[in-house]
Amino acid sequence: MSDQAPSTPLLQVRDLSTWFKTPRGVLRAVDGVSFDLERGRTLGIVGESGSGKSVLVRTIMNLLSPNAVVPGGSEVLFDGRNVRALDAIESRHFWGTEMAMVFQDPMTSLNPVKRIGAQLTESIRFHLKLDRKAAQERALELLNQVGIPEPRKRLTQYPHELSGGMRQRVVIAIALSCSPRLLIADEPTTALDVTVQKQILDLLDRIQAETNMGMILITHDLGVVAGHADDVAVMYGGQIVEKAATAELFGHVEHPYTEALLASIPRVELASHTRLQAIEGRPPDMVRPPTGCRFAERCPYRTDRCEQDMPGLEVTDDGQHLFRCFFPVGPKHAQANSASTSIGGGN
Repeated sequence: MSDQAPSTPLLQVRDLSTWFKTPRGVLRAVDGVSFDLERGRTLGIVGESGSGKSVLVRTIMNLLSPNAVVPGGSEVLFDGRNVRALDAIESRHFWGTEMAMVFQDPMTSLNPVKRIGAQLTESIRFHLKLDRKAAQERALELLNQVGIPEPRKRLTQYPHELSGGMRQRVVIAIALSCSPRLLIADEPTTALDVTVQKQILDLLDRIQAETNMGMILITHDLGVVAGHADDVAVMYGGQIVEKAATAELFGHVEHPYTEALLASIPRVELASHTRLQAIEGRPPDMVRPPTGCRFAERCPYRTDRCEQDMPGLEVTDDGQHLFRCFFPVGPKHAQANSASTSIGGGN
């Protein structure tokens, strides 16, 4: 049992940066990210490919390649414990029991030449010190928990013998096998059809409600987090550009990038063959990031100031909504934005 006060967040990330040494120079994949995650809550992290979402959670898990650099001052605290300070042996005992991860592609997460049962019981026997029979029973219980039919039969099968949805359920079962207090799900519904996507997301919701674990849900789809996250953080160019409770963010968008992401979601009320809205331009080159706002080049509201100065994280009057923008698009700021753009000479 933790000796931390109940009010201490389960996860605290402070000024976290992750850089990679490349032949072209240093790539700043994550650049000064901070947030808290409370017990029993889900944080959805949203953004385009290349925005830094997956690198962020891999840094939290201490799962980085040898060419990665985490600068001094970056801090990850799990229930008050410094995760960045764990050595290799401590990390092996930390992963699975305290923090676990569901990776994007179950076919690369699962060993293709090992049976499902062997892959499920491996971590159970290592962390929980159960004998073979008890570990087998725990594996059956887990497969039942994640809704896999004929679980005893599945234990003897190989990953290629299962459907994509069942493989993803197996990956979730492995992640849950030692009852972690934090689950990180990195694009858990990639390449699955819409019906199976909903089943997987509903499964994660149910398990979280039953266990009160914290969860980080990584996705490029705002529609996914709308019904499955308590809070949403929008990432762009390695930074969090907007963060709020889910209802607040969807009801009062402040950052132009979030506005553009919402506009690009297909809507059922639109006529057939209506052209989808796309965000013009490309994400910034993080080897040579812009000096000003990372989104300025693609932003329809930009001014000279946006291209020259980096905006800091602003907060709304109630302190519940963060955004990184000089000219937020929310209704409260619309009139001020219009005046500022006229004075500043928008591009």
